[in-house]
Amino acid sequence: YFLILYQICIQLKRMSSSSSSTTENHIWHDREVRFDVPLGQLALRKGEILVDSINSVEDTKGNNGDRGNLLITNLRLIWFDDKNQKINLSIGYDCIINIEIKVTNSVLKGNTQALYLRTRFNQSRFEFIFTSLVANSPRLFTSFQAVVRSYETTKLYRDLKLRAAIIQDKQLILLPKEQVYNKYGGVWNLSAEQGNVGTFYVTNVRLVWFANLAENFNVSVPWIQISSIKIRESKFGTALVVESSPVNGGYILGFKMENIDKIYLEITGLFKIYNENPIFGIETHFEEAAGNLDEVTLPRTQDDVEIVDSDYQPTSSQYSYVTEEKREDREVIFSPELGLAVEKPPKNMTLESLWNIFQQIISSQL
Repeated sequence: YFLILYQICIQLKRMSSSSSSTTENHIWHDREVRFDVPLGQLALRKGEILVDSINSVEDTKGNNGDRGNLLITNLRLIWFDDKNQKINLSIGYDCIINIEIKVTNSVLKGNTQALYLRTRFNQSRFEFIFTSLVANSPRLFTSFQAVVRSYETTKLYRDLKLRAAIIQDKQLILLPKEQVYNKYGGVWNLSAEQGNVGTFYVTNVRLVWFANLAENFNVSVPWIQISSIKIRESKFGTALVVESSPVNGGYILGFKMENIDKIYLEITGLFKIYNENPIFGIETHFEEAAGNLDEVTLPRTQDDVEIVDSDYQPTSSQYSYVTEEKREDREVIFSPELGLAVEKPPKNMTLESLWNIFQQIISSQL
């Protein structure tokens, strides 16, 4: 009776865990550039930490002359307009391809040094220019560059890796603050036709498998990149199947092992725990603070309104930042305003809005 009851519990657990949604675990914050997002998307997600908050920063490229706030988190840079928070930017660190400090022309400060960011997202390139309006304050440069350096050196916490240098002398090379929960021998990776036997690690950051005969034949799957964990039947028998998120290629990894039900329950439990408190691995310690943070930070007031979130839709403001875009021939239409044949404007755009963007770009360069 107790054996039957236990088997029923195992099946119920499988059904509830295998239907794990990717919504809760989906992370776009460090991998996308978004413009004028609903205010709910500016809120910090689980595991996202506010590293620095800088007042009086101008978005010189797209909103020259407008004073705003710059938030530096462990995943992205957020800027929003002081007068209208619906005018905002969210720039994921994974999209950044170049950082420079150059002189620019600010409406509010004149010729001054500014932070230039060049990014790439969805086959388009964007440029952003941020100018600190606080005299003799290097925090805009120092804080941001320190966080980006930390982000670049901790990708094993967040990215799926194949054939990486993660094993030495048959032992997993642990990341800072990584803890091994369990280590299982005799685990078969079913990715090849014949399968390969190896060692399987379960840690607080990731799942790792490597072949016993070839350490460089391995896979490291962070919890944050797992979309589902299931038990399925395969031609090798019952297998534990781990599916990664589409961001990392949507890999489907199969493992055959003893005590599969016990290991399955352990892994799905740890998966849920991780999602409640993700570890992204980005830590920054500033050796010198530019003045007392409390003295230079103004209190942020919250509007007494209800924030209604919705799916993100790109807005026309993004074209103020585009430096290069994948070119496709668009439909030619007749413009009654110009009396000419023109290319059909992009989605959600009109000739008038394109002209306004052109005027903003020209005025910012004068």
